[in-house]
Amino acid sequence: MTRATIITSAVFTTCLLATSAYAAPVSLSDAQMDSVAAGGVDTVDGFVCPVIGTDAVLNSPKGIGPLAEGDYSIAGPEVTVPVTATNGDGTGNPGVSYSQPGESDYTAIWGVRP
Repeated sequence: MTRATIITSAVFTTCLLATSAYAAPVSLSDAQMDSVAAGGVDTVDGFVCPVIGTDAVLNSPKGIGPLAEGDYSIAGPEVTVPVTATNGDGTGNPGVSYSQPGESDYTAIWGVRP
């Protein structure tokens, strides 16, 4: 190697190391992480609340019911999910009409509407 090549390589390496020393790690907010996890589709805040056909869930302090169609549930955690991941693809409403286990658009996640 020539002296010029060695000096150029040393300067280049020093610059790279100096640049890396000051680079901050990437940090995303909770909303940004939710958007990434949802693949950039519209999301909705919701909660997990499975449709259950027995009133035995009322033995739990989180038991809920009866729902509009005579079913019961247990309140679960809050989540942020794509709209299509909610009961009835976003149309399910425990007070009116909703999808039940076995139906193609059933999910235990309910979207919270304003």
